[in-house]
Amino acid sequence: MIVVLFGHLTTAAPPLPEPDDYWVYKVMRDANGAVNKELKLSVFLPDDYNEDKLFPAIVIYHGGSWRTGKPSIHYPDAKYWASRGMIAVSAEYRLKDKDNVPVPLACIQDAKSVIRYLRKNSQELKIDSQKIVSAGGSAGGLLAASLSMIKAENTNTEGEDLSISSEVQAAILYNPWFKCQAELSPSKQVTHQVPPTITFSGGKDPGIPVEEMEQWHYSLKKQGNISQLYIAHEGKHGFCNGRNPRNSFFYWSLELADLFLIEQGILSGKPQVLRPKKVKALTEQEFATYK
Repeated sequence: MIVVLFGHLTTAAPPLPEPDDYWVYKVMRDANGAVNKELKLSVFLPDDYNEDKLFPAIVIYHGGSWRTGKPSIHYPDAKYWASRGMIAVSAEYRLKDKDNVPVPLACIQDAKSVIRYLRKNSQELKIDSQKIVSAGGSAGGLLAASLSMIKAENTNTEGEDLSISSEVQAAILYNPWFKCQAELSPSKQVTHQVPPTITFSGGKDPGIPVEEMEQWHYSLKKQGNISQLYIAHEGKHGFCNGRNPRNSFFYWSLELADLFLIEQGILSGKPQVLRPKKVKALTEQEFATYK
């Protein structure tokens, strides 16, 4: 699409992909039992979803300091994961100012509710309950990591069936923001039971020093967990987002995350990342690898 602005010819950014469906995973009620909010998942389905089989799933949590942000931030990566045969959902969750809730506590509660909803309804939704992956950027990275790491009783929603696990089989973290009270910060709650984790961060992220991500990676490894860390030397905060179709970091991180999920037995085959013609792949000199 070509747009003319003040006599200058420009090319508009392509529209974001549209979800195939929306699933309500949590209903919030007031003291009288009336519904005052429904929390939804934006759902992207694989082409063969109508076949009689179960699919791995990935849940993506957006960033925004637990104050802002929306699920559409991750529609491009959700679309990709659906093309790889996954049921991909981008999750809405409560935010500090909009919903007047304590954060990240309420956000973690909602993040766990997503996983329990998918696992509880796995047969109906055609989800392989033993192949659920979490992903998230910045504040959403904390949520993606917290599912299997933050065990405090108050991080579960009152009334939920706690016999249904909120844990995931792998986690993909993009510049995860772990700066909150220690009992809710995954970086302060590392044990030997963390699921395989791949983390991406930027060498020029002003809020997350490289040393902080190295410490995160080494603490996971020290406890015997599977961890991979990639530092893109020129990356800044939020650098892996796919809303800009010319963002080379987006395709770089997708391909590495895909390979990681193949290694963990969640996906099979080969990555199917398609870069636009003018978008170059990162060279090995442009990033550091920790395994």
